[in-house]
Formats: sequence, C-alpha cells, structure tokens
Amino acid sequence: MRKYLLLILMSALFMTPVAYAHTMDKSTLYADVPETAPTIKEIMVLHSIGLLGYNGKDVNLNPTENLSRQDFAGWVGGFFGLKGATVDELAQAAKNEDYVSSLEGDITYKEINTALFHHKLELEKPDATLTKEEYISFLTDRLDVDMGGHSLIQMGGFSEGPTGTIEDVVTGDETGVIINGTTYMLSGHPRIFADSTDAKSWVGQTVEKSIFTTGGSHQHGHDQSGDHHEGQSADKPTLQYIQISSPAQATNKTQIQSENATPIDQQQSTKETNETSSNTVWIVALLVLAAVILGFVFVKRKK
Repeated sequence: MRKYLLLILMSALFMTPVAYAHTMDKSTLYADVPETAPTIKEIMVLHSIGLLGYNGKDVNLNPTENLSRQDFAGWVGGFFGLKGATVDELAQAAKNEDYVSSLEGDITYKEINTALFHHKLELEKPDATLTKEEYISFLTDRLDVDMGGHSLIQMGGFSEGPTGTIEDVVTGDETGVIINGTTYMLSGHPRIFADSTDAKSWVGQTVEKSIFTTGGSHQHGHDQSGDHHEGQSADKPTLQYIQISSPAQATNKTQIQSENATPIDQQQSTKETNETSSNTVWIVALLVLAAVILGFVFVKRKK
C-alpha cells in the first residue's frame, strides 16, 4: 500500500500545467513588447482580430516605426479573409481588392479610412503617416464606430463576448470557460491576457473583456514565422480573446470599493463579518464537541 501511495505522490510532483495548444499570451505576442507595456491589452485585442500582426520576417512589432503599406495590407488581407498563405500573399491580395493602392511606402490616415471605415471618419490630417503606436491608438478608439449598422470589429466577424466570474473550465483537447452557467469554448488560436495560461487557475477569477467569433467570420492568423493558417470552423462561435483579471487586481478593486463605501455600507459590512465570525465559532465548537463524544464512546467500547 505504501508503495502505491509513493508512486501517486511522485506522479503528482512531476505533473505540470499544460498550456492550451497554439495559445498566445501577453508574454509571447511580440519579442520587443513586454507584458508590462502600457498598451499591451490594446495590442492583444487588435492582434486577436487580425488588425495587428507580424511582418513575415521576425516577431518584433517595432512600435515606434512608421506603419508600412505592405504590413497594413497583409493584416487587412487576413482580417477580411482574403486568400493567401503568407503575409506577402495576403498583402498582394489586399492590393488586388483595392484595399490599398500600393505596397510601397507608409500608410496614411486617409488610406486606413478608405480600407476600414468606408470614408466615414473625419480626419484632421488625412495625408499624414503614422507609427504603429499611433495606429494602435487610432484603431482602438474607433473599433465601435457605427458604419451604417455595423462596426469595424463586426466587419471582421467578431463581437463583444461574455464577461463575469469563471465558475468552472473545460480542459482537454479544447479549452472552455463557464460563465453564468453557459460554456464558451476558446478558438483554436486564442489570445489570452491572464497571469497564467493554465485554464484550471482561472476558476474564480473574472473575465473583464472577451471577443467572440460569430458565424461566418473571417478567422485567420499568422504564426511567428508569418505563415498563414485557418482558425477553427467559422460555423462554431468561439472566444478569440479573453482578458482575465488576476486575484491582485480583484483585491485592488475590492479595496477601492471599500474606500468609497458610505458609513451605512461599512456598518452593514461589519455586521455581516461579525455574524460570519460568530457562525464559524459555533461550527468549530460543535465539531469539537462531536469529536469529544466520539472519543468517549470509542474509549468506553474498548474497555
């Protein structure tokens, strides 16, 4: 018996959490963007829907560099589900569909307005070029702009996903989260903003934001080499992006709520805490009493 227990213990020691296949998190997205970057969440959102990607050469974002027409066209090609096996092929496909007029030079605000917003935006400097940092900020502020009944994020086949406390998770060949009793499966190549990619550690934490794929969506992605691959079946809605708050973040929010509480709220909270403590004392006392009685009966029978 001891031998079996030892084997079980040794197996547990060597077990490690297994990350979901093809997961990209805040620490692996770009080699030159640390997970502590101020705009990491915005970067992950745009990356998850395909409007931010790689250049087909390396895994650097180079955020302070100007955004080239070549890179922009490649990302747009993936976003709209055009045919292409590489970033370059997608860029050429985007040019053929007139999303860009050229693959040379740097993209301008006017060209972005044409390709993504149907000329709906009013621009201060339409002919100005922009860095990738400026591009990230520009798109982030306009993801929900109404363009005649649909937004930019909806044009790519996405929508805002569920939020709330993760009650449980699904693990195995596929990963999912259960929120308010409903199971939401993650896509084949999800972007995850969390302290860990181990799904089991998410239970009890809060989904602050998520992006949901919709039926008929154009799901495309690029791995770190720039090669193109298809996502899960477009007929099966899945979560492409999930942003999970850490326990520390939840604690900070609780502290802020406590600081902003009214005197009546604080009195009510203190009362509930005292009642909980009192109930705990009574439960412990009953357990101790039960243990004493059982011990007395056992000793008496032994005699």
